[in-house]
Amino acid sequence: MRLFVKLAVFLGILFSITGGFVLYSSWPLIFGETIVLETRPVDPFDVLRGQYIVINYEISTIPLLKNAVLGDSVYVVLQENENKTVEYNSTSFIIPSRGYFIKGTVRNIADDRMTLEYGIEQYFFERNAEFTMQNLTVAVKISSSGRAKISELLQNGKPIEMKYKKIGLTS
Repeated sequence: MRLFVKLAVFLGILFSITGGFVLYSSWPLIFGETIVLETRPVDPFDVLRGQYIVINYEISTIPLLKNAVLGDSVYVVLQENENKTVEYNSTSFIIPSRGYFIKGTVRNIADDRMTLEYGIEQYFFERNAEFTMQNLTVAVKISSSGRAKISELLQNGKPIEMKYKKIGLTS
């Protein structure tokens, strides 16, 4: 009986921790607000990780925030433009009380500009999938804490159409 209780407690803790990680990672997708970001995509291929695109955003390089150093977490306040995408408005070390904002990490500082990473710079898809990267924007869900997750790729404002190549023995 004691062994059964210990095993049940251990499994309960294990599932709670695993479930917590899944919930933490999925939180922006479940409860976040959707915004659309303009992009500058690159199409690499990695043998171990598969087919993906590296996405640079218009909001990735912004004016330098005074006293910012590499590794700092900052909040980028966003505003919607006439294209129904969002663009840079301002930056702060303190979480904004309202409006759209995204949390980023300072990865590079050059002159009066800084480059930020938001954790949404890669999008993985099936190996045999193809699509054009012209006029590509990204729909992103942002949680109330500023964490972001990609919800879908858009082309000309509509969900992207993936075309699939036939797989042969030599592909």
